[in-house]
Amino acid sequence: MPKIVIEEPVPHRIFQRNSDDRADISFSLVVMEAFQGKVEIRISDSSWQTVGRVNQSLERFKDKIESVAVGQHFVEARIIHEQTGEVLEETRIDPIFVGDLWLLAGQSNMEGCGKLIDCEQPQSGVSCFYFGDRWDIAVDPLSWQLESDDPVHWGDTADRQKAIRDHREHRVNGSGLGLAFGKHLLRETGVPIGLIMVAHGGTSMTQWDPGLADQGGRSLYGSMLRIIQVVGGKVKGCLWYQGESDATSADSPHYFERFRNFVQSLRLDAMDSALPFIYAQLAPVFITLGTLPDWPEESQWNKIQHEQLRMESELERIRLVPAIDAKLDDFIHVSTESLREIGRRMAWAAMEIAYGRPMVRSGPRLLGTSWNRARTELLLDLAGVNGALRPVDKVFGFRLTSEGAPVPFEACVSDDRSQIVLRFRAPAPENCELCHGSGLNPVINARDELGIPLVVFGPILV
Repeated sequence: MPKIVIEEPVPHRIFQRNSDDRADISFSLVVMEAFQGKVEIRISDSSWQTVGRVNQSLERFKDKIESVAVGQHFVEARIIHEQTGEVLEETRIDPIFVGDLWLLAGQSNMEGCGKLIDCEQPQSGVSCFYFGDRWDIAVDPLSWQLESDDPVHWGDTADRQKAIRDHREHRVNGSGLGLAFGKHLLRETGVPIGLIMVAHGGTSMTQWDPGLADQGGRSLYGSMLRIIQVVGGKVKGCLWYQGESDATSADSPHYFERFRNFVQSLRLDAMDSALPFIYAQLAPVFITLGTLPDWPEESQWNKIQHEQLRMESELERIRLVPAIDAKLDDFIHVSTESLREIGRRMAWAAMEIAYGRPMVRSGPRLLGTSWNRARTELLLDLAGVNGALRPVDKVFGFRLTSEGAPVPFEACVSDDRSQIVLRFRAPAPENCELCHGSGLNPVINARDELGIPLVVFGPILV
């Protein structure tokens, strides 16, 4: 048994850096046996600093090492004889990091439900603060919600400890987007990344209501705030994947306001009015309507997607990432491969809105539309395209209606691959409505050279 123990920090912990790219490292160490000597600590190859003197066992010392630079470090502690300088006992914790912390919030597609096959491999410098208030290297699955210290994540499990053991032994799904996100940021910035898992499957915006914060660990929002404090009180930003549970006629009309309130409340409570917030637009879903009572409602699924897109123009330092091209591992959960791609897209967004180093444009967004004089050709101008649109024989995914009835057309990529052209056999009626990606499982193929698809939008008047 070691005679001196470093309780904090633990291996793979990441401390959120400040605006000067530094952080204070809090520590706690315990002397387990009786010694007479001086207790010293240092981080990496810095100078030793005295934290106290010991002459009995089970003495605890707490303090902090100030202004530690971004990067990987180790912590060493020792007891030395004051007269001779002899090292009586020493220990070391390795690695710890100063870097950036990102919340992973929302429902099951943020938890990660991809099959645990061909998962993203772990990398030192990308850590996870797991449920159960535990730091370690980030390895899929990142979410073990039954192990949380907060009751809101336990559900109605009769024997939680047995359920935890069974989950650990038999789990076959759990790959997510977080590890791909963190590895990409680490590679591009050199800044270690901590992933703070707070997501919970099957949850709605009402369950994430900031007004429930006073319930502490019995509410999702209260649990998230507690965890932010446990990891140091500051985070770099938030990743969000949610909305499936709100795709009902009862909830979708309130989604925009609830979503906006959540973002604004999080920024207030995290004491960062410009906290970067990156979120996914809903992916397809494979389900026969009527299989589950009142869910999902196709029109409301598309309404949620529309409101998610609208939010991007409502708040600053917020970015939507499309997922309409995602493959699924079951009727609703995004596959391991597609989660990796969504994580990479979120990292590209973070490089721009959180790190000020834009590498990639947002991906295709509708900028405007224009008809020819005869209303037989509709030109779609796009923004955010990386390079050009990928060439395809025929573009799918659009729907044009007049008074609810479909208007037939064919769509193609323009010759210079910068626009999309809709061509009609006969002049289109006035005041048509245009959608892209409507339905629960649309066929879409309008992508730019990086493979980012045109987002779901509409209906809009054209």
